[in-house]
Amino acid sequence: MKAQTVEQLLSLLDHPDINLINQTRQTILEAAPALMEGVKWNAPSYALNGNDIITFNFRNYGPVSLIFHTGPKGKDTKTGQRLFEDTTGLVEWVADKRFVVKVPDGRFLQTHAADITQLIQTWAAYAANNFEPIH
Repeated sequence: MKAQTVEQLLSLLDHPDINLINQTRQTILEAAPALMEGVKWNAPSYALNGNDIITFNFRNYGPVSLIFHTGPKGKDTKTGQRLFEDTTGLVEWVADKRFVVKVPDGRFLQTHAADITQLIQTWAAYAANNFEPIH
């Protein structure tokens, strides 16, 4: 059975950090209430105007990681120019318009809640501007 909702997905998911996943979900939704939560790529994903822009990754980066991306049809421009300068120190850029934030545990999430909130809000603003530079 393919999960239709995040709650269904998480009930089927055998993940040791389910509480951390739920805390991170809450942080995302509080940071950017305009984001719609759904299931994409077999993970919780957050869309703005129908375009998924933040997606959990449980496989490749440790316990809980968030992939900030431009959506399924988005393309990296390969300019070598990051979309914005990270001032939080939490961002691991993997392309010019895609990065990862790793959330190893609840203490980290709590300690860095303001920075993570800032990153979510910044990414949502870029998404609203079609990932063009904001001046």
